[in-house]
Amino acid sequence: MNIAALGSMLGLPPVVAHSSMRQFLEGRWVGDGVEIRVDQDAVQANDSPDKPFEWSALNVLDVNGNMIVFDIGKRRYVGLLDGERMTVTIAGSTGSYVLKKIHPLSRFKNTPY
Repeated sequence: MNIAALGSMLGLPPVVAHSSMRQFLEGRWVGDGVEIRVDQDAVQANDSPDKPFEWSALNVLDVNGNMIVFDIGKRRYVGLLDGERMTVTIAGSTGSYVLKKIHPLSRFKNTPY
């Protein structure tokens, strides 16, 4: 079950659901020539892997079940979450992209944390 659905079942207000979704998005999503890195603590994201030090504001606009609408800077995304995968469409772009959440390896173990 995704965080948005859990928040909805618990009757959490949308602001809490949006905050929980930002926490779920935390990290790196990669696939189909698209990469998104999210730093939810700073409420920023990067969608330009060729410019790793340029971060933009992350704004979660809507969460409804497994669907999330968010902006990274001026670019709008609509994502459908399925566990550790997210299918996104990007405003002004044709088609959709399937991204997989990449978990960093722990420094002390050879397993994701």
